[in-house]
Amino acid sequence: MKTETSPKSLDEWVELIRQEEMPIFDDTAQKVIAFADDELAPISELAGVILHDASLTARVLKLANSIYYNPTGAGISTITRAVILLGFNAVRDMCLAITLVDALVKGAARERLSRELARSLHSATQARALAAARGDKSPEEVFIATLLTRIGEMAFWCFCGEIGQTLEGLSKQPGITPEQAQEQVLGFRLSLLSKHLIQEWHLTELLQKAISHPTQKDERMQAVVLGQQIARHAEDKGWRTEEMNQLARKAAKLTDLPLGEAKTLLYRNAHEATQLAADLGASFAAIHIPLPSLNESDERAQTTTDRLLESSPAAVSPTSQPYPDAPLRNKILRELTAFLDAGQCDFNLVMELVLEGIYRGVGMDRVLFALMTPDKQGIKAKYALGQDQGELTSGFHFTRRANAPDILFQTMDRKLPHWMTARDCEEYAHLIPSGLTQLVGYTPFMLAPIVVNQKCIGLFYTDRGLSKRALDAASFNDFKYFVSQANLGLSLAASRPRRKS
Repeated sequence: MKTETSPKSLDEWVELIRQEEMPIFDDTAQKVIAFADDELAPISELAGVILHDASLTARVLKLANSIYYNPTGAGISTITRAVILLGFNAVRDMCLAITLVDALVKGAARERLSRELARSLHSATQARALAAARGDKSPEEVFIATLLTRIGEMAFWCFCGEIGQTLEGLSKQPGITPEQAQEQVLGFRLSLLSKHLIQEWHLTELLQKAISHPTQKDERMQAVVLGQQIARHAEDKGWRTEEMNQLARKAAKLTDLPLGEAKTLLYRNAHEATQLAADLGASFAAIHIPLPSLNESDERAQTTTDRLLESSPAAVSPTSQPYPDAPLRNKILRELTAFLDAGQCDFNLVMELVLEGIYRGVGMDRVLFALMTPDKQGIKAKYALGQDQGELTSGFHFTRRANAPDILFQTMDRKLPHWMTARDCEEYAHLIPSGLTQLVGYTPFMLAPIVVNQKCIGLFYTDRGLSKRALDAASFNDFKYFVSQANLGLSLAASRPRRKS
């Protein structure tokens, strides 16, 4: 903790957590959370946020290929394809779970934090499964709400210092509940800290309802509360009690399942929660999730504990810019080809797959797709990837210059790719719009037109100007091949009759 003395009030604790900048609520996490209530957000926006963070990208893809999220075992190499196959909400939830784990791994009271994280992951897994079983339209939202309901408790144990030891000691005394101990030591309950943080950080509507009105007679709220009760009771008293049987009966009533099937669902969820924790890099927390005994025939579930000991976070390159990755490039190309062969030639999805392939597979710092304006006199960015993707998208907007050659419009008019080397940038500086130089700096770059039915509709731009790495012929060839696949996909899409609305 940065302060010499512990906060004395609820407001002081809120201010401390704000100053400490809890990692789960960094810029990336806040952007991901913003998608929670936006069902119309495009895939490109979520993918762009994830791809901006190399570590997050690697860990999301690791999760996307895990048995928990991807039981069919279909290989997923791109964030865009993960969203297509697993769903927008599932990928968004992965990001939130990962950032939560990152926050708690760095906390001081690791033992107490691991138990809080274990309970939250177990509760969230149970709640999501219950919501899905009853046909909820968005069980992922229920997952988020349950996962973050105790965010105040988790934040406290991140920054508690010595006062946390005092609270822990008092909580263990006979006849004193955790809530009573919190009121004696802190002057308030940590659930109130959760409520304040959730409101301050403008988290999802369901989460705010869960913390403010947990007794509300709403089926989604029932899933949240029941998931928490199951995890808490399993932790405190185990699975073989009459109270747990009562919770199982509530689950059966909520999901309209026979009691036996409801119990099996709850038991399976506990094992899945431990594997999810391990896949998130939180095996230290997974060991605190109590596992029920299962039928001997369920060999896969019986080996959960063994798998936890073998699981570890994926190694992630610390570099901030993607480097050329030939195996990954080939995987993405195969995914793109399969996507096109399956007749999935949606314009936006093709563009997003190609962008990600160029960015991560070819290893570029920035890649952008721009569309020609309807009057053919301008070009404006539609999608971009890279550290400065926001500035790229808003700033890449150019108009034909009368009687003045321009490399952007020459590339589109000639319908041929072009690589502006460092020497070309000096010799043909007059061809480069000044606005482009202001936007990306003095750097070599590559261009390739998008041509559909012999008509150029836009172009791709890419460079390595941020890392100052050199462009090369191999990268240019890979870049051209990705764009040719985009041209193929868009041509196929254009040749299909449009469905009447």
